[in-house]
Amino acid sequence: HFLATEILAMLQDSETVADITVVPESEMHAHDTDCDSDQSDDEATGDHNRLPSRILKETRKVSGTNENVTSQIVGPMLHKTKNQDKKFKKIKIAAKAPAQANKKYQIPRYVPKEHDPGFTSDDPVDIFLTFYPKSLRDVTLEMSNLYAEQKGKTLNLTEDELLTFYGILLISGYNTVPRRRLLWSDDCDVSNNAVKDAMRRNRFDEIMSSVHLVDNMKITADPFFKVRPLFKHLNDINNAIPIAEHVAVDEMMIEYFGRHGCKQFIRGKPIRFGYKIWSLASSSGFVHQMEPYVGSHTHLVETGLGQGPSVVLGLAEKAEVPPGVKFYHDNLFTTLSLVDEMTLRGYGSCGTMRQTQLHNVPFTAPQTFKKTPRGDAEYLVEAEKLIVRWNDNSVVTVVSNMEREFTETEAKRWNKQKRTMDKVRQPKCIQDYNTHMGGVDLHDQFVSRYRVNIWSKKWWWPCFSWALNSAMVNSWCYYSGEKDLLSFQRLVAQTLLLRHGTKPSRQGRRSSMAVAITDATRFDNLNHWPCNTGSRYKRCKNCGGRTSFACGKCDVPLHVECFKKYHTE
Repeated sequence: HFLATEILAMLQDSETVADITVVPESEMHAHDTDCDSDQSDDEATGDHNRLPSRILKETRKVSGTNENVTSQIVGPMLHKTKNQDKKFKKIKIAAKAPAQANKKYQIPRYVPKEHDPGFTSDDPVDIFLTFYPKSLRDVTLEMSNLYAEQKGKTLNLTEDELLTFYGILLISGYNTVPRRRLLWSDDCDVSNNAVKDAMRRNRFDEIMSSVHLVDNMKITADPFFKVRPLFKHLNDINNAIPIAEHVAVDEMMIEYFGRHGCKQFIRGKPIRFGYKIWSLASSSGFVHQMEPYVGSHTHLVETGLGQGPSVVLGLAEKAEVPPGVKFYHDNLFTTLSLVDEMTLRGYGSCGTMRQTQLHNVPFTAPQTFKKTPRGDAEYLVEAEKLIVRWNDNSVVTVVSNMEREFTETEAKRWNKQKRTMDKVRQPKCIQDYNTHMGGVDLHDQFVSRYRVNIWSKKWWWPCFSWALNSAMVNSWCYYSGEKDLLSFQRLVAQTLLLRHGTKPSRQGRRSSMAVAITDATRFDNLNHWPCNTGSRYKRCKNCGGRTSFACGKCDVPLHVECFKKYHTE
């Protein structure tokens, strides 16, 4: 009653009713001291009919929209903008913890790190072997030989053989055959001379059956124990590359259809079944940090803000991202508390949001806002955050701490009725999001183009082969000589076979397919004639004796006496 009496006393001479907002002094900047208090504050002050005693007992500052009230409106104000007239309208907001936009706040200036002096070679093979580092290759050599000994076999794997093994795997990504053994076939339709001249088929099978990354005698509870060295060594070398100003956080999938506790299913993804990899990548597709999702054994810090914010902040910490870098993330990761925490750490943050994460932000309901013309937008500036809702093909909500004011640009959209491209207004923060968000998906797309096509029944083999392709894509993104990924991968694979392969001393036996083709020609009873070759040192195919005659069609040495018997029996 005392509060109502005070308000009415101020308006006793007024003929119109004012929109009144009651703001306690101590609540004005609560968000600056506790970034996790958004939800609790909203619950406490969201209903003006049930204000708690801690607010009613505070010193009151009364402000309104009436001309007789001299105070200015305190707190966030929701604005709507239409694609046609671009006029702003003020909307009343129920009493809640106010927050004023800090227009003086700026994300720290991005200062790029100098390149590591070790990355000076222009040779594609040297660059690839840098991003698939020697430390990882040494671990693979040691553990593979140890695993073979534990199985009672002698492998004696050398570095040249391992690099040749990698080259054959890379070749299988763009020169695919139904079965890997066909690469060593003599049949002209599937044979690969580069592979045959670099390593024996049986030796390749021996290496593939014994290749390992860890000692099985030291197994731990980590579900990804067998592939931890892969991610550790690759992350170490990727972190040596300066991080770009704009980076994206998203998940990648490693295809796998077998049984494993960490296998995931994501509806709508190009790869729906497999292992999930949290990734931090630049707009060009270069991955700076990757971490497999394995439940409680995921090697990322727990921030208490939820899984999505913990992934973003954990990847930023592991990659040692400097202040000033701008992060982009989708609605799986974005929360208001994440944006506040990124602001405190000096990072830019921009991401789409789900309706459930908006809490008491007074936006129009998505079902209602969808009925407005395409290009309409409404926004809210609160503290260091700009929250925008935009109507495109669907309703999109984006939050950003990199803009203090709402600005718009133009975008082209297809008009089904007119069958032409129309220009619509698009918020600038959404344009920036679309420009810089696709780095992880771009890397995933490049990996899937020429993915290693030699498979194994081991659950960790997809991670092993994926790591080769990921290192290849990062090498190509870093290297500026080849514009085409296929040309770059072919150059690396062929050079590995030529430099480190060993040509077999003798030819292997003929395949069963070649024998079957020869037999079909041998017994067709068409145009088989004996002819004199002029040579006396060929052995008859039937009896083994010396002869100068041969079958002109089969090109097989035969005595004239053995000619009929060879073609009929």
